[in-house]
Amino acid sequence: MASIQKRLVQQQMDEMISLYGDGKKTAKLPFGWIQSTRLALGMSLRQLAQRIGVSVSALTHFEKREQTEAISIATLKKAALALDMELVYYFKPKGGTIQHSIMMQAQLKADEIMSQSNQAMKLEDQETSNRSQKVEVDRLAKDIAHKMPVDLWD
Repeated sequence: MASIQKRLVQQQMDEMISLYGDGKKTAKLPFGWIQSTRLALGMSLRQLAQRIGVSVSALTHFEKREQTEAISIATLKKAALALDMELVYYFKPKGGTIQHSIMMQAQLKADEIMSQSNQAMKLEDQETSNRSQKVEVDRLAKDIAHKMPVDLWD
């Protein structure tokens, strides 16, 4: 790989690492972290395999398993160590916070409860306005999120 190409790959990897670290990116790399990092460092398959203590074919298998999301965390840790990297593993709430996840689930529960209630009220010809229903659903969702009932995630 030409020197300019290597620098470009290294720059791209540094940018990618920065985006992941800041939580701004969640898509996986097309070649996986092991292969992408190895190439950015200018390390051959043989060199990394030797550092991990496995054969070249085993390392090739690691890289393929990572691409198909079939690799173990233990294997990723070994590769990270051999690459002089840290493996960072965490769950990131899609909505940004755990509280947001709870509130979204509480909203679903509140909608479900209100839907059942509205069915009964329709049958008795006592249906309330959409605005009143929305206010009640919002109040109920906040109450559910605050109380965190055991059936919240059912």
